[in-house]
Amino acid sequence: MNDPLVISQICVMIQQEKTSSYKCSDYLSGTQAIGPSHREALFTWGYQTIAACQGVSRSTAVVAFGYFDRFMSSNTSAAKQALNDVAECQLAFVTCLVIALKIHSGFNVETDFVSNVITKNSYDAEELDEMEIQILYSLGWKLNGPTPHDFIDYFLEVMPGVNVTCLDHAKRFSKALVEAAVTSYITVLYYPSEIAFASICCAMMHHVDTSSLMNSLPFLQMISGLDFRHGGLRLLFKSMIALVRDVSYELDNGAATAICNPQESEEMSSSSYARTVSQSSIMEDI
Repeated sequence: MNDPLVISQICVMIQQEKTSSYKCSDYLSGTQAIGPSHREALFTWGYQTIAACQGVSRSTAVVAFGYFDRFMSSNTSAAKQALNDVAECQLAFVTCLVIALKIHSGFNVETDFVSNVITKNSYDAEELDEMEIQILYSLGWKLNGPTPHDFIDYFLEVMPGVNVTCLDHAKRFSKALVEAAVTSYITVLYYPSEIAFASICCAMMHHVDTSSLMNSLPFLQMISGLDFRHGGLRLLFKSMIALVRDVSYELDNGAATAICNPQESEEMSSSSYARTVSQSSIMEDI
């Protein structure tokens, strides 16, 4: 349905993501201690940690990843230190994950618990608190910018000519595809709207018949100003196409149920959370 209010919101979100507060840079292009493989390992561990939180969607991890990339792009002294020190980088990532859990999932995450359980005493409470302040400062306290998941919801809401069942499948698949894609450093170079747009194109090609796609895609291109066939977006689209088979397999076999069907958030007891998280520590992964 072509709701003018939704279209207007999309335009506002696209303007917002292009402001200096939300843009990311190619922060790993220089010489530093941290590389794309470190980032990928951190993000993989982030998903494992989120999976230990009952009722928390992987979309919360995607939010945390956005915080992390923005922080690392910020050129602040804390970000520069994290780029050149693996331990500081890990501390920054854990802190971004905690901020996302607080802001987007309503978790009451105690610093001592993060120190003792999640980081296995690799960082003390004072270090975690200080890093949280540094990250919030670096992000300008802007924690609610548009994410790829937000764009997916709005884009699909205004797409004409596609039935509800197909839209539901497309939404589920495109969000799962985003969650798989953002672990790759290439996504840092794209706006959330571009990541969402490319994932929807892949999802619709996977779930929706060609005629339906051809009827609805031009409208989405018009309101977003995007075209996956041209420019740098084509590279992003190709990288996502390469993930389609694996994402489809995971969804078909129920491995990614929590990705697209998050339950209503509930607080998890510290003891049960501790047992789960202790099985995979960030300090052992990198």
